[in-house]
Amino acid sequence: MNTKRLVSIAVFAALITVGGLVSVPIPFTQVQLSFQTVFVLTAGILLGGRDGALSVLIYIAMGLLGLPVFTQGGGIGYVFMPSFGYLLGFPIGALVAGAVTARLKKATRGKVFLCMLLGMLPAYIIGVTYQVLILYYYTGVGYAAAIGGVPAIGVLALKDAVLCGLVASLYPSLKRAIRLDSKNKKQGMKMPEHQKSKST
Repeated sequence: MNTKRLVSIAVFAALITVGGLVSVPIPFTQVQLSFQTVFVLTAGILLGGRDGALSVLIYIAMGLLGLPVFTQGGGIGYVFMPSFGYLLGFPIGALVAGAVTARLKKATRGKVFLCMLLGMLPAYIIGVTYQVLILYYYTGVGYAAAIGGVPAIGVLALKDAVLCGLVASLYPSLKRAIRLDSKNKKQGMKMPEHQKSKST
């Protein structure tokens, strides 16, 4: 793995961390409004499914090791939090979004948006399922109460869909910026011809 890939993965792991720490709780629910999901999916479409998923796994590993990078802290005990299911779904979401985007012959804004929505599906399916199970079996609330918080997740999904639409509209520029940065670094590593002639 080259330095550029390592740096890109590290940068998105940091962005995912910041996106989770900047959050707003929805009153009377277990749901937090954050920017995490959109950074996860952006990692997938820009870095590719594998590297995007790896950036998420690094973030999750840091949190489980005790670093306070999750929305409500960190540590191995976080697995019993209702919101941990979304973290489990994030690597799959990044992998799906990146893999589908990579298969596009022409990555238009609309198609990239659909790819990001596809990446949202596993995150929400796993997240909602995990949340209901933890609330019902671990915290001991009634099944009706566990299910009762699910409708509020629609607000979360709508927010993420809007943010994904914004990222998709910027996708050509973001992808171009990454390519130019990579190209400039490669050119910087090459010695100009006039310098080569002088050195000889």
